[in-house]
Amino acid sequence: MVVLAASITTRAGKPLLSRQFTEISKDRVLELLSNFQSLVTNILSEHTFVEDEHVRYVYRPFDDYYIILITNRQSNIIMDLSTLNLFSQTVNHYLSSFDEAEIYDNAFEILSSFDEIVVMGYKENLSITQVNTYLSLESHEERIQEIIERNKEFEATEERKRRAKEIARREQERKMGIVPSEFSIPSNRFMASDDPNVGNAYNSYYSHASAAAQQSYIQSHRERPTETNGRVSSEVNHHHDGRGMKLAGQSKRDVVTSSRSPGFSKASQQDQEEEKPINNGILISIKETVNAEITRDGAINSSELKGVLELRVNDKALAHAKLALDDSVDVKDRSLQFKTHPNIDKNEFLNSKIISLRDNKKAFPSNDQSLGVLRWRKVGAADDKTLLPLEISTWVSPSEQSDGVFDVTVEFEVNENYTQTLNEVLFTFPVFTENVSINADSNEHNATIVDIDEDTGVTIKLESIAPATSGVFAFTIEAPYEDGLFPINVDFKHSEANARSVSGVSISNVTSSLESEEALPYDVITSLKTEEYIVI
Repeated sequence: MVVLAASITTRAGKPLLSRQFTEISKDRVLELLSNFQSLVTNILSEHTFVEDEHVRYVYRPFDDYYIILITNRQSNIIMDLSTLNLFSQTVNHYLSSFDEAEIYDNAFEILSSFDEIVVMGYKENLSITQVNTYLSLESHEERIQEIIERNKEFEATEERKRRAKEIARREQERKMGIVPSEFSIPSNRFMASDDPNVGNAYNSYYSHASAAAQQSYIQSHRERPTETNGRVSSEVNHHHDGRGMKLAGQSKRDVVTSSRSPGFSKASQQDQEEEKPINNGILISIKETVNAEITRDGAINSSELKGVLELRVNDKALAHAKLALDDSVDVKDRSLQFKTHPNIDKNEFLNSKIISLRDNKKAFPSNDQSLGVLRWRKVGAADDKTLLPLEISTWVSPSEQSDGVFDVTVEFEVNENYTQTLNEVLFTFPVFTENVSINADSNEHNATIVDIDEDTGVTIKLESIAPATSGVFAFTIEAPYEDGLFPINVDFKHSEANARSVSGVSISNVTSSLESEEALPYDVITSLKTEEYIVI
């Protein structure tokens, strides 16, 4: 079919909107619409199309208007009616009262939807939902940036209020004849200012600076108490005393000269703290990382699983080895996107599921260092839960306590196909506030607040979640608005010997690559962790 034009006219024949999809002049369109009006007037009964000697008019009346498609006479009438129906749905989406002024006000949106449906005279295979999605031009990055900007505005407003109270307090002290000692001595050094926000500003700046600048900044903090005879250190401690929520008997907020350097990530700290597993000769590690983006109502926007099989050998006598994957592993499954190390015999891997060196006379390194020999990656489709060990949905509502406080309920469930226990499950909400408390009535999994940080926000921890388990925990938190609680970052991990991996990759046996082909002793450790597991 070829659509020449799509138009909206009044029943009296007045053209309101028209979009041409082929090279046709405005005068010709007006002539065709005038001809359509005379044809419709002469029809006694209701029809869905009329024809003249050149074109076909497929139309639909709504209120006092017509929506008309002008097509050639050879066009398929069934497809014409289907296209007309899609045009009608888009018009109904933008109009509520079908008033002529409203049609003019929404002319740009209506014509843009027409352009999405028909391109160069031919209909696109789209639904009304897809048309609305394309026209919305919604960007996840833009939403995140808007949230960041609103957070900055809220923080600036709170800082103005705090400074106004401080100025009012000082003015009151001045009227009462009290000389505030901490403000009496002016300082020519910016870093020695009594304003506590100076240290915060420097921390924020240097957290995004280069590594060399960060080291210089840390060194200057270590030397400053000596240079100023302890004056700066005492001032910093003075401003931080008594502030912050105490967790496990310790004050949350540290002084500026904390041993934690700016930009030091928790992930790198956890990696350094991981103990190296004991190797009894041959140790095979199957490490998988899961990424996911989940909406607040539990729908899955995207999911990804990445895995690597690492080999550690600490005995030279065992270095001539070849690994056989389990029969259940389909190495030709394109969805897993298997990729072997360049020194691994790829043909033998694809044909026999064997991981071995190209040259059987050579051996793997026996220096007890991990060597990645196989990688895989799988991307899940939208709303595909097979790659997600933990399904999450959230419920947020304004609290009855006061404005700016929300009641949050987090519902979670371990995927029925995942058979391992998830350890140290962390939910991090990007809001810095000390006004947060766990609801004891719905805390069957012993959720606890383990961290309140200016950079990352509030972190709630569940020690472990058993397989095939579901549950909820609820808490009350202060936030500027509901969107400020998102995105929620979720972290969990699992490591166990001879456990089943999410992808199903496993080892059946390890034998010598020499002529003897004797069986070799080995151990297998399977682990899973998150990289970017968020709820938006």
